[in-house]
Amino acid sequence: MNLGVIAALGFVVAFLMSWLVQPHFRNLGFLTEIVDHPGYRRPHREPVPRTGGMAIFISFFCALFFLENIVLRTPLPWSWLGILIGAGLALLALGVGDDRFGIHAEKKLYGQLVVIVALMLFGQRIDTLVLPGLGLIELGGWAWPFTLFWYLGFINSMNLIDGLDGLASGISILASLTLVIISLAVGQMYSLLFASALCGATVAFFYWNISSRKIFLGDSGSMWMGLVLASLIMKLGSQEGLSLPLMLAPMIVPIWDTGTTIFRRFRRRSSIFLADDHHLHHRLLRLGFTPRGAVTYLLAITAGTILFSLSDFLNQAWLGLPAMVGWMWAAQLGAQRHMENRQRGLDLFTEVLYILGFDDRLDQLRGNMGQDVADIIDLQSARRRVARQVILEGTTGTPTEENPDPAAVDPGSDNTK
Repeated sequence: MNLGVIAALGFVVAFLMSWLVQPHFRNLGFLTEIVDHPGYRRPHREPVPRTGGMAIFISFFCALFFLENIVLRTPLPWSWLGILIGAGLALLALGVGDDRFGIHAEKKLYGQLVVIVALMLFGQRIDTLVLPGLGLIELGGWAWPFTLFWYLGFINSMNLIDGLDGLASGISILASLTLVIISLAVGQMYSLLFASALCGATVAFFYWNISSRKIFLGDSGSMWMGLVLASLIMKLGSQEGLSLPLMLAPMIVPIWDTGTTIFRRFRRRSSIFLADDHHLHHRLLRLGFTPRGAVTYLLAITAGTILFSLSDFLNQAWLGLPAMVGWMWAAQLGAQRHMENRQRGLDLFTEVLYILGFDDRLDQLRGNMGQDVADIIDLQSARRRVARQVILEGTTGTPTEENPDPAAVDPGSDNTK
């Protein structure tokens, strides 16, 4: 069967299954009280179920079983998939325990280490690396610590970046699409099927995640998403000798966030396991981005980085053009914020250092010191409401029922598209 048809079938079947089961897992979240309650690090204002990751897990493997036995009539490597299922169930159980009862981050790390060591004992290791300019490198005994940090990095970076609607799932969609393109180019049917199925199941979740009937990945879902991406990228990379920059390109934003988080907490002499609301996406909100604007900004950077990496791998120089479009789009969003922040005396250098996590003075300059992200989002909503009222009054000449003074809310503007 044509590889393009296989990719389409994998996407459609997994999408439909995930689309159908997401509402049921949403209800399950309420019934079992696996919900995310509003808090100082939360942008939402009502309890939201944290069971979307479980729905993706079920949809992904059920779609593969259906395709194997009903559509493709081709046996899949269930010896490898069985290892992934076992590790996934262990991480899901760990995440569900955290979502429902709360588990200290240090204990979660111990649980992750047990799962990763088990994976490596079953042969899931990175034994070779391909680095630009150096070629193929045999890791030898370093394969164990490198693989350990590989899995830990993917699992925890996806967990840390899951803070805004559509952000973690959007990155997962872009990463799985990257694997689809690479698998098509090298003719790897299994990797193509797995990546397209993951993409389809995640796209369906993405819709429910940003809709009014909201559902979250939860710690269980974000950790499993990191695990499956780490496994799929590692498997394809080992088979085809992919370079390390290409393998990590879809994870540029989670890696960026994890690195700045570790640096920030080290600089503040605080525990690396201490949760806060100063992650990369939180910093963009404090800079003045709306939640949707921050997600768009980070996904545009991810898409540009992926396209730039693919242009070299596929030997298609023209892909550099859409890569530049993605980066320029992100730059335009940042420029819009800078033009409005400049009226408050903020310079571009300070903003860049703040986003990178090297400087916290911007919170003082913007008057955000002591404010939680949830309060900042509420203030942004109030500003937009006032702006709409002002526009409506200017158009109709008729005052609205609620007419608060814009200056009483905040003299600044926050419109970020």
